[in-house]
Amino acid sequence: MIVVLTTPAMGHVKPMMPLLAGLVGKGQKVACFGHGAFEGTIRATGAEFLPYPEVAYDIDAPDFNLVQMGADLIRTSQTIYPAILPRVAALSPRLILQDFMALWGSRIGTTLGTPRVHTIPTIVFNREAERRMRREDGIVKLAGDVLRGLPALASAMIQSKFAISVREAYGLEASWRNLSPPARELVFFLRELQVGNPDGDVPRFYIGPTVNAERRFQPPPFAPGYALVTFGTLSNNQTERFEAAIRGAFQAGMPVVAQCGRKVDLAHLRALARDLTQSHPGRVVEIVESVPDMEALIMGAKIVIHHAGMATTWETARFRKPALFIPTIADQKVLASQLDSLGIGRRLTAGRECDADAIAGALGPVRALSPDWDEVACMLARAGGADRGVELILELLEEHG
Repeated sequence: MIVVLTTPAMGHVKPMMPLLAGLVGKGQKVACFGHGAFEGTIRATGAEFLPYPEVAYDIDAPDFNLVQMGADLIRTSQTIYPAILPRVAALSPRLILQDFMALWGSRIGTTLGTPRVHTIPTIVFNREAERRMRREDGIVKLAGDVLRGLPALASAMIQSKFAISVREAYGLEASWRNLSPPARELVFFLRELQVGNPDGDVPRFYIGPTVNAERRFQPPPFAPGYALVTFGTLSNNQTERFEAAIRGAFQAGMPVVAQCGRKVDLAHLRALARDLTQSHPGRVVEIVESVPDMEALIMGAKIVIHHAGMATTWETARFRKPALFIPTIADQKVLASQLDSLGIGRRLTAGRECDADAIAGALGPVRALSPDWDEVACMLARAGGADRGVELILELLEEHG
């Protein structure tokens, strides 16, 4: 039995699913704890779905304050850990597969003495990455994060009786003091693009993005050739950012499809779409709340304007679409710079995220790019993807009997 522990963010859950499907396909029994919104996604892999207890943990609407988010992880683990520990113990798992931010999984694995594999759907937060992230945020934001987040962190630490450090909550390297380290880390990224030393204090494997190559999608629902605007699960709560991207792409002469979610002012954006469409008959702006398959929208796009989230990045590269990166949080900013250097897109100048003129101007260089997509495909193939991840998990199971 393999027990899987997820977090409530699509960008963290989605890349884990091909691993679950691969393990089930190899005859492994897999039980996955998840939040209700992901029940269908988890069950589709063939794994058993087990619900988490209700807990006030809204990862979908953070203020991108890493101190506050660390406090939230510790506080949430105080609810989830005691609630599911007996349930996990009753399953007698041979292995725990968990998102690196599923702190409750680290605590359960330590208590039960069960080996763990952590999945990492971002760049690895090593010392060099942390340094660059601090530089991206700047001293003013960092100081504000500490001032606003410290009371919550102190409260969470006291509640947990200082059982976990905030660095352990994030699963950072060289942080394991109270909790046992994972046996392996699987990173959904490319070793060649990781900043700093790609290796760590536990065995770390860069398997690249995980996709189900056999999955088929419906044709794109709009006439192809548009600029697609999407800002992911965590970054799609700023109406002004969507408006600037829509205006910028339209100003650059492109039809636009914007996948916005439900956390922005949809009425405002739909009114904007009507006004722009009426001003230029024949060139449309479409506002979409959500779609079953983001891949279908990417397939029909000419350019994708996105936040440099890991899942969106590799889905865009998979379909060979150049991108304009408008990152939101520090790790996305570091990733965007790495992707810019790879030549598969361009990062918008920092501070111009809501400047439609700057976005329109940046789209010209993006359209002029000629990425070496064959080389990118070779890099991804060398990493191995889901097949390599499944192989590494099965190897570990064999090592532990």
